Amino acid sequence: MKPQIQRVGLISRTDWKEALDLSLKLIECLGRGGLQVLLEPELAKSIGREGLAKPVEKMNVDLVITVGGDGTILRTCLSLPKPEPPILSINLGVRGFLAEVEPDDAFKALDEYLSGRLAVERRPRLASFIGEERLPDALNEVFVTAGAPAKLLHVKVRKNGVEVDECLADGIIIASQVGSTGYSLSAGGPVLDPELEAFVLTPVCALVPFRPIVFPSKSVLTIELIRPSRALVVIDGHYQREIDLGGPPLIVTKSEREARFVQFKRDFYERLRSRFLFRGRKLNEA
Repeated sequence: MKPQIQRVGLISRTDWKEALDLSLKLIECLGRGGLQVLLEPELAKSIGREGLAKPVEKMNVDLVITVGGDGTILRTCLSLPKPEPPILSINLGVRGFLAEVEPDDAFKALDEYLSGRLAVERRPRLASFIGEERLPDALNEVFVTAGAPAKLLHVKVRKNGVEVDECLADGIIIASQVGSTGYSLSAGGPVLDPELEAFVLTPVCALVPFRPIVFPSKSVLTIELIRPSRALVVIDGHYQREIDLGGPPLIVTKSEREARFVQFKRDFYERLRSRFLFRGRKLNEA
C-alpha cells in the first residue's frame, strides 16, 4: 500500500561534510516530488536553510529521514512527538547497525518507500518509571550507573516483585531486543533474535559473578538502589535522570509504544555478521 506522504522531517549529524551534502540532495529530491521538508534547527543552520527549521519535538510529519549513525537515530526517537512517524535511516555512522540504508542506496530506498514497495517494521521499546514519573521510552537500553568513575553501584533486582539477586558492578544495562546489539553486547550480553519477545539485564564489570539474564517481555523489573546515595539513569545514551537512595525505585518494563522503521534490508543475520561477528570476513581470513 502506497503511504500518504506530505511532510518529511530530516535529521542529520552536522559534523560530517558527507552528511550535509547528502542532506542537501535529499531536500532537493523531496522538493521536486512536491513534499514539504522540515529540518532540525542545527541542520537548517549548517546548510543555510533556516526557513525550514522545526524542533524535532514539534515535527508533525509523515516520515522522518535520519542521516548519521545509531546515535542520530536514538536521539531522534527520544524527541519525536507521539505517535511517531516511520523512520528511514541512512547510515553515515561508525557502526550503523540500526541505520541499515547505505548512502549509495538512499534515493533508491526513498523512492521504493514512497512508491509503497517497502514495509515498515515495528520495534519494541522499554518504558521506565521513577515513582509516578515516566521517563522517555528507550529504543536501545536503560543504563544505571553510580555516575562517577571507579565508583561501585550496588542494587537489588526484582522481577514481578520477586527478588532476583543483588548486583555490585560499575553499572547495569536493561536492553531491549533492539538494544541487545548495542552497549549490552559490548558488556558481554547476548544477542536477542528479532522474533524473541524479551529484554536482557547485563551487568557492566561486575565485582562478583552476575551473569546476563534474559526476561520475558511482559516482566516488570524493579531496580532498588542500595549504594551509593545517588545514581544516574541514562536512556539511550542521551537522556539522564538521577535517582536517590531511599527514593522510589526504578521500574522497567516493555512499553506499549513501538518505534517504526522503513525496512530496506530484511536479513538481520547478514547485518550481524558484517558489522559485529567477523566484519564481513571469511572464517579463513580471520
